[in-house]
Amino acid sequence: RSRPAAGDELAAALAAFASDGCAGASSGGARGRGAAAGRAPAKRKAPRTHLHAELVRNRRDPNPSPKVAVRDALAALAQGEASGSCEAVEALLARSGEERVPEDWQRRYKTGAQVYWDHFYEERTVNFFKDRHYLREEFAELMPEEVLQDPKQWIDHLEVAEATQAPASREALLAAMRGRLVVLEVGCAVGNGILPLLRFNSGLFGIACDLSPVAVHFLREKEEFGCGRCLAFPSDITRGAGEQPTAEHEAVESVVPEACVDFVTLLFVLSAIDPQMHRSVIRRLHSRLRPGGLAFFRDYGRGDLAQLRFAPGHWLGGDLFVRGDGTLAAFFTVEQLCADFEAEGFEVVECEYRRNEIVNRGTGVRMPRVWVQGKFRRKS
Repeated sequence: RSRPAAGDELAAALAAFASDGCAGASSGGARGRGAAAGRAPAKRKAPRTHLHAELVRNRRDPNPSPKVAVRDALAALAQGEASGSCEAVEALLARSGEERVPEDWQRRYKTGAQVYWDHFYEERTVNFFKDRHYLREEFAELMPEEVLQDPKQWIDHLEVAEATQAPASREALLAAMRGRLVVLEVGCAVGNGILPLLRFNSGLFGIACDLSPVAVHFLREKEEFGCGRCLAFPSDITRGAGEQPTAEHEAVESVVPEACVDFVTLLFVLSAIDPQMHRSVIRRLHSRLRPGGLAFFRDYGRGDLAQLRFAPGHWLGGDLFVRGDGTLAAFFTVEQLCADFEAEGFEVVECEYRRNEIVNRGTGVRMPRVWVQGKFRRKS
């Protein structure tokens, strides 16, 4: 889309409904909470994927399909652990003899991702992802000293005595940001990252954007969004002004003043974007950060169980796959990630693999997980 949230994000995979946008305020008023924002997004027919015929066959077959890919992935991981060799895992990663998803479908998944993510959020609303409370420990720079002294302390909810309109103009945004640290969250979903940060740091102002207007709608409808320290808007981070997919979307550079952001978070968002676009995304975010500002990154690592268990028919080439619901899943190496950030004017503060093991309590099956986590500073 682990710490509790990453395991849930990974499970996000099966089909339902799509939308060409949620009912919300139009561009310009989209940043506020206009009258239209109260209407729930309308569900539409699910967008097709190249796996549609297979899914129909599976629905008609009363016998559950064998999870061959999962079995092979777990066997390769167990073999590697026992032997100390990565050969079995590398053999799976090579996808030898496997055909890639046809090019026309690849273009659809890469350039038309909004309909698939709109469908995802229409189906799951706000109930899928868990709040990312781990952020205050993993990225301590975002937190005030009193939280760092007791990072396990709990704040359940932001108290909002009276809802405050989000800034609706550049001048209002600059005024709201004045005297505060500013964090830009790319791929904010329904607020499970930005809202916990605002709860724990009263001196923080959050700017949040997401490709899906449906997700942004659900974030704006949350009571905590009315705290007066948050702005949310739909945006395709891979495109600039004049290139956005709908009139409701706004380019990041059209909303966020240049060199005014202290922090950027990229949490399980680059994995949902065509790797050919990763450097242009990083470049765009570099221009919004102040010199010395930090970009925080966390996403799926190459060799993660999620990658190994993709069945044939999901591979787009390299370390890029498509889930059954049409959303992309890219997997990262430390080396390539560092090279991408350094090429776009960042210095590497830290970047490493994070490994964890999730155990299915019912079956006892051990499921190794791999993520890449990094901090990158904009050079002065």
